Amino acid sequence: MKCFLPLVALLMALPQLNAEEASTTNLPPDPFGSIDDAERVGEYPIEVDRTRGAFTLDASDGQYQPGSHFANWFWNTKIERWGNYYVGLLYESSRPKLGVQLRVGDSILKGYAPRTNALMAKDPMILGKAYIPKPDEYSVSMLTGDQSNVPTFQVKGIHFSPAPENEPHGQSIDGSIVLDAATATTYSEKMRYEPNEEKNCLGFWTEVEDWAEWTFDITTTGKFQMSVFYGCGDGAGGSEVAIYLNDQTHEFTVSETGGFQEWKELDLGVVSLDSIGENKLAVIPKSKGEKAVMDVQKIVLTPKS
Repeated sequence: MKCFLPLVALLMALPQLNAEEASTTNLPPDPFGSIDDAERVGEYPIEVDRTRGAFTLDASDGQYQPGSHFANWFWNTKIERWGNYYVGLLYESSRPKLGVQLRVGDSILKGYAPRTNALMAKDPMILGKAYIPKPDEYSVSMLTGDQSNVPTFQVKGIHFSPAPENEPHGQSIDGSIVLDAATATTYSEKMRYEPNEEKNCLGFWTEVEDWAEWTFDITTTGKFQMSVFYGCGDGAGGSEVAIYLNDQTHEFTVSETGGFQEWKELDLGVVSLDSIGENKLAVIPKSKGEKAVMDVQKIVLTPKS
């Protein structure tokens, strides 16, 4: 004899079946659902001026020579701070792309300028780095693949911004991080990297508004002992300096070391690096002593066991 489920029991089971059916879907799983939010390092506790040391050659200050297949631009400018610069083209274009070749001193930079839009028109298209060997008058010339002072392509200017001399080394296999002077970006009017073998430091720090920044990647987080290696000549001590490591602040007073290239290691205490990837450190004077702030050879972060 066959058994039939009582009608009441069947009706009681229906909501459960509907709930199970509601929990299923024909949509594929979200491929991005398991990705964690990217870690972000804390910001400096003060505002910094990353425009210091940068300058722009406006198109209105240059000379333009159109041609049947090529066009030329010419500028003359005096550059006070020698060292490396990022050089970028400011322009507006409705064309797919236009070839550009820029000469700054002995540096030749090439690229293709794509079509612009309202969001990117104010940002320079970086063509590369140019090295300025000494303070002097420099000629800047640009060759474009077609007319570049017409409604479809308008050059607005050439933008220069400070660039590091070398790329940072990154974190060593033992976990240590060495921030050499040559890998700093110097947002400055006077202070700069001095490449002479006996110096190899950030020097000519005679303007309190000048500052330096390192950006570096880490693969291992943790606690680190932070030390700065600096020099200061006789009668030049007393500058107040802050070192900002992401959102952490460490301050010290510069003391005389017997000479600007007589290096002293100053222990600044234990710091935390909590985010894998890019981190940043800035050295910013709060006041300047009698002659200059100091010379900086390097900053070292050593893992704490």
